[in-house]
Amino acid sequence: MHGVVATVDNGTLPKVYSLLVMRISRYIGGSLIEVFLASCAVLYAVMVIVEWVRIGAFISFRELDILLLAMVPMSIFVLPMALIFSVLIVLERLSSDSEIIAMKACGVSMRTIASPILVLSLACMIINLIMSTFAGPVSMQRIQDRLLEAAPKKMYAFLTERKFDNTFKDLVFYVESVDHAERVLNTVFLETTGTEKTIITAEKGFLDLGQSGIMMRLINGSMYMEKGASRRWLTFDEYVFSLEANLARELRIRTYDTATQPQLRIMISEDPRPRMIKEYHNRFAFPVLNIILALIGITFGIQKPRTQKFTGFIAGLGTIMGYYLVFVFADRLVKGGVLDPVLGAWLPNMAFGIVLLLVVVWRRSPLGKARI
Repeated sequence: MHGVVATVDNGTLPKVYSLLVMRISRYIGGSLIEVFLASCAVLYAVMVIVEWVRIGAFISFRELDILLLAMVPMSIFVLPMALIFSVLIVLERLSSDSEIIAMKACGVSMRTIASPILVLSLACMIINLIMSTFAGPVSMQRIQDRLLEAAPKKMYAFLTERKFDNTFKDLVFYVESVDHAERVLNTVFLETTGTEKTIITAEKGFLDLGQSGIMMRLINGSMYMEKGASRRWLTFDEYVFSLEANLARELRIRTYDTATQPQLRIMISEDPRPRMIKEYHNRFAFPVLNIILALIGITFGIQKPRTQKFTGFIAGLGTIMGYYLVFVFADRLVKGGVLDPVLGAWLPNMAFGIVLLLVVVWRRSPLGKARI
């Protein structure tokens, strides 16, 4: 029986290897995108619920498109979180199934394994940059306009029973109870905060929307007025006056939240407050976080096959919490005038970059290799 000798053309080896690399990249990229989209869906659902709790009292089911608009600025936070979770979960699964070991045994480099992750992180960074500097502020402006347009018709939603409230400008407001069905305020107390002191009490009150704005109508009450040495006290059956509400503050929308970068730059030139300067640079610093998170995910995601499960999920939560704590710490230092606002905006990225560098150096050391 004659032996058969197989010959392999040396020119086909690079083609086979290139095909292998392409398939592995597609496999990792496909798994990554699946988990990324699922993570985005879960995170968006959670944040929409939170947003509904915050502004649900001010919108009706016909105005649910406002929540869809709110998903645009939400993506600034959703994308980085979804990225770190997807990278860690996918790499943890590949490691636990020994697929990473099999890939390396076939001569696949870390560059090939990491390339789909870096491509996704770069895409997230670009999208995040667009959302931070333009699309997010424009969406916030439209949300504010829609809410401010609808808010006067739903003023009862702004009022809290048995609590002193300053929703209305130059006025402290207190109401014992609110009948939302009948739209009646029971036992109303008002006090002006200007130089002329006025205290008004009434048995009942009504909020109406007139041509000149929000109107307050009080029934069966009394009024005490004090101006210098002059004091007056009178009673009334009905008293009607106009109110000016600080609705933007009640909706928790800050002035610079609705400003694009060119608009924010003009605002800073007129009023260079540290917080606004930090916000301007935050919009450039935060998108870069996507690249840092991808590198962190690659560093911590590849583990031994027998490593305990859910390590990636825990590492993701720890990373997000750590970044948040550093961000808040830098924000407090900027507010206190201790830290430059530009440095404060980039401090979290710098801190995580240094930590990542130290971990990489440690893992390449003999001690680190022995522990991995």
